[in-house]
Amino acid sequence: MLRLFLLFVGLLTLGLIVWHIGPENVYDAAAQLGPVALLVMLIPSAIMYVVEAYGWKVTLGPSAKEIPFWRVLLIRTAGEAVNMTTPAGYVGGEPLKAHLLRKYHVPMEEAFTSVIIAKTTMTIAEVLFILLGIALGVWLLDSNESFGQTLPAALLSVGLLAFVSAGLVFVQRQGLFTWLLEFLPKIGLKIAYLEARGERLRSVDREIWGFYSHRRTAFSASTGLFFLGWIAEALEVYVIIWYLGGPAMALYAISIAALSVFIKSSTFFIPGSLGAQDGGNLLLLNAFGYSDITGITFALLRRFRELVWIGIGLLCLALLGGRHREFRKVPHTTEAMVSNTFSLPPLDSAEVSSTPVLRKAHFWQRNARVSLNERQRNMLNRVLDGFKDNLTAGKWAVIAKCSIPTAQRDIKELIDQGLLVRNEGESENTSYSIAAQ
Repeated sequence: MLRLFLLFVGLLTLGLIVWHIGPENVYDAAAQLGPVALLVMLIPSAIMYVVEAYGWKVTLGPSAKEIPFWRVLLIRTAGEAVNMTTPAGYVGGEPLKAHLLRKYHVPMEEAFTSVIIAKTTMTIAEVLFILLGIALGVWLLDSNESFGQTLPAALLSVGLLAFVSAGLVFVQRQGLFTWLLEFLPKIGLKIAYLEARGERLRSVDREIWGFYSHRRTAFSASTGLFFLGWIAEALEVYVIIWYLGGPAMALYAISIAALSVFIKSSTFFIPGSLGAQDGGNLLLLNAFGYSDITGITFALLRRFRELVWIGIGLLCLALLGGRHREFRKVPHTTEAMVSNTFSLPPLDSAEVSSTPVLRKAHFWQRNARVSLNERQRNMLNRVLDGFKDNLTAGKWAVIAKCSIPTAQRDIKELIDQGLLVRNEGESENTSYSIAAQ
């Protein structure tokens, strides 16, 4: 009920702003642009989506490395459309991103780890971008009295945001879900959904800890790419102001873009930040010397951009659903092709036991329906090809470039499915081999 009230207030505020300035004045300013200008204004946001998709891709685990970048871009675009249209503080689309990754055989732990890490690096980059914008605003508008009055509040809010970001990284390193699963029973709360998934949530914590411990370069690269994505938003501000008659200046554009991001982040509890974001953009452009008409037209053009990308995101979601239906047919098609094309000798025949190629083909024919991730499939192929050393969890982790807990989980799943067995007579550094079939 509160959100509906805030939505109503936001719509009313936006309507009053447009009425005060004059709808005909706003229409005249927008009508002078034309379709070509509107398309050009979308280019910076397209760059932002591409760069930020790369920022997410570098956080993906080994199971997702084979997913083409264009598909990662589609998944992220679909998730961001949900973020912009659901009243969940711009995080409603994150579970969707993880869900769409899982459709391409990415384990749940890796999918949610990448989403959590990417959201964290994006927030850190956002804080840095806002701080840059405030610094430029202080330098460029040191004589503006209204800006000087709001500066302490802005710095306090950004400081709080930075503190929350640092706390989020710290909690993730310590084990967010593990702490939650241990804390809730202490205060008498039992959530069946969480308890039923306790082990998997602890696995997510281990994956996150492994990322922060062993993939610091990827963490820094992701943060840097997301920062470039925010800079692309400043390019959009520059282009819009230039088309509206300017004057357009790069430093002004960076400061306006950063402070606009700050306003949007601070009003996440209002659906779409409606009214607050638009009024804030109007006041920002007024502070930098632009007219009311330029300010409100600027705000409405940015709303137009959001609507376009929401439409594109929903289209991406529909395409990914279709791709998934095709993808699910592949294992069955492959199984049929193998069964109908090859007539293999019996498994216990001398020909099979002495021919690695036939043994490998027979293995995959027998296990065509088993669901495996990319690491498991590659490691089984390596063993079937004649792995010389004893296969241990440590060697699995090194070869597959994953953490030891991930390797142990992969091996346990294969044992449960009857594809691997523990070698007998070993107390330390347990090794494994292909199960007899």
